[in-house]
Amino acid sequence: MKSIIITGGAGFIGSHVVRLFVNKYSEYHIINVDKLTYAGNLANLKDIEGRPNYTFVRADICDFDAMLGLMRR
Repeated sequence: MKSIIITGGAGFIGSHVVRLFVNKYSEYHIINVDKLTYAGNLANLKDIEGRPNYTFVRADICDFDAMLGLMRR
């Protein structure tokens, strides 16, 4: 299965984008990468939690090692 990585997906706008992709592109694995700072809230995504084509990763996109590990999955 191919993957799509969305950064900042726990915020207001990002959560709408993540939800759209999870629902519209079921043939892709949607990976939501968010640091969960002041704007990030996983409650925005409760309705898609547990979906087989969705994964949340708490990480900072400035963390090279974290992003490299994610790309190698």
